[in-house]
Amino acid sequence: MINRPHFAGKSNKAFSLLELLLVLVIVMILFGAAVFEFNSINRGALLYEGSNQLKSLFRFASNEAQRTGKTIRIRFDNPEKANNEPLDQLDNTVKVNYPTVEWEPNPLKLPGQYKILPNSQNYSQDIDQLVIIESIQLTGLDEKITLSAVKPLDEQSGETDSETTQPFEYSTPILHFYQDGSCDSAKIQLSSRNPENLNKSVVELIGFTGTVRHQIIEISPDQSNNIESKSTTKEEIENDQSPTGP
Repeated sequence: MINRPHFAGKSNKAFSLLELLLVLVIVMILFGAAVFEFNSINRGALLYEGSNQLKSLFRFASNEAQRTGKTIRIRFDNPEKANNEPLDQLDNTVKVNYPTVEWEPNPLKLPGQYKILPNSQNYSQDIDQLVIIESIQLTGLDEKITLSAVKPLDEQSGETDSETTQPFEYSTPILHFYQDGSCDSAKIQLSSRNPENLNKSVVELIGFTGTVRHQIIEISPDQSNNIESKSTTKEEIENDQSPTGP
């Protein structure tokens, strides 16, 4: 009988089938967790990138206003209101297109005439592909000035005659950027183009300093369902209370 030599430090014991299966299960769990995390990051990428694009657009408008010494404005177009009908500023369901940046090239000879600012579309054209602009609302002193400007004269004078008072609507706010670095104060609410991402982003302009910041509002599916149910209930109540014909 021939004895095979046995070398020290070596083991003839191989991995068992149970050990191989255990390693395989662990690898599959780690791979699944990585895929889930990647999908979560991908869902929020559009909203995050769209918010950053809008912030970059605001900074670009502010820098151009200071560089050229001319007033820059950002106008938000709505595809459903092509005839420039007034929009309800407080309605968070209003959808608007990507913003248009304009400047006043000759305020002395041609006051109030604005033209599209060159190179501004490089900052604005991708916003509509990333996010939906749900609402634009002026804040602070700018909101009070806008409210006083659109109210009827009889309301401003204190008269309360309901027969003579006519209802008024808000127009879509136009954001202005000035030569000293200040701008209109406003909050812009965004939602992602990805329907799986229910979160919202609020981009805020602080007019006195020209600071731009944003925050993400996380919304769970349960909260979204509650909001939809409340909206449906409100519509049903309004329909029930609407007057019927004779």
